[in-house]
Amino acid sequence: MPAVRLSDVAQDAGVSLATASRVLNGSTRVPGKAVAEKVEASALKLGYVPNAQAQALARSRSGLIGLVVHDIVDPYFATIAREVQQQVFASQSQVLFTQTDREIDTEIRALRSLIAQQVDALVLVGSHRYGNDSDAALTALLEGFARNGGRVVGMGQSLGVGRTIVPDNAAAAHELATALIVGGHRRFAVVQGIAGIPSAGDRTGGFIAALTEAGIEPELSIEVGLTRDGGHVLAQQIQEHLAAAPDDPVGESLPLCVFAPADVMALGALGELRRLGIDVPGQVAVAGFGGVPDADDANPTLTTIALPLHEMARQAVDWVLEQPDEGSAIGPEGSEGGAAHEAADTSPEGSAEETPSEVHVRGDVLLRESTALAASD
Repeated sequence: MPAVRLSDVAQDAGVSLATASRVLNGSTRVPGKAVAEKVEASALKLGYVPNAQAQALARSRSGLIGLVVHDIVDPYFATIAREVQQQVFASQSQVLFTQTDREIDTEIRALRSLIAQQVDALVLVGSHRYGNDSDAALTALLEGFARNGGRVVGMGQSLGVGRTIVPDNAAAAHELATALIVGGHRRFAVVQGIAGIPSAGDRTGGFIAALTEAGIEPELSIEVGLTRDGGHVLAQQIQEHLAAAPDDPVGESLPLCVFAPADVMALGALGELRRLGIDVPGQVAVAGFGGVPDADDANPTLTTIALPLHEMARQAVDWVLEQPDEGSAIGPEGSEGGAAHEAADTSPEGSAEETPSEVHVRGDVLLRESTALAASD
């Protein structure tokens, strides 16, 4: 059977082709309710399926949202990506997803591809400044997309373009370290020196600042990758350290408390410490950062900073879908945006590039089994 055309629907409903298009392709110029219902009924009866390209032209939007994360295996990114997907799908839009493995060249290629697919917005989750010459290329790409009506939303490190939800990493890590000290911990190991990941540096910096204020020096400083495998390496280096210096240097039979600046690393360390036969929290205590759901199910349950991941994702989608005359729930007033369908050196009529803005969020300290100290006699 030949494919059902829009003209067939228009003829069956007794309306013009333009009217049928406005109803079925999502134009803002929708006719009256009775006419719209007649067109929709004809489309259902004939089995007509709207053309996506025609819908994009009618709406001046593609209904596509580009989502960029570092590593979908990491439960931090997986939690946010799932919430973004659910919120976007509920709005009748779709997500085009890519991961970058924290490689800036991969990220730039991915962004170019998403923009070529005429996405309406880009949502970038994680640190997206790598401290090298390619940062300028990334900035230029995002600025050009925004100039042409696309929306840019970041979650993590400030992008300098569009809107960004920024966790107060240093302050939260400082609060976590303080809580551990108040709880009785005096021996600490920290993960630092993760190149190109400012958020991790901020977290470790805030943690060490609290130790310094309490007159405590980290017993051990380790450089490993911000991944589950990095957590395995972290546990192995902890084992080597304990074997080389088994005595408690503070003379209080306290465990060594390890701070990993990401839950995925802390969870990897927990698993490897168990495999190595090291008691957690008896010999080694472990704290993470992020508040991923997996931390609740770990054995022992993981002490962490719980960021409002679901709320952050919902706010990002609210910004993406915000109409030109709507205000933001927690951020500045919205400005007009739309699909970036024009050439890089021209701005579509009526578009307006947003002034870069940030909204800061705080996490909650969750002290759990992984840092519990044995009760003293």
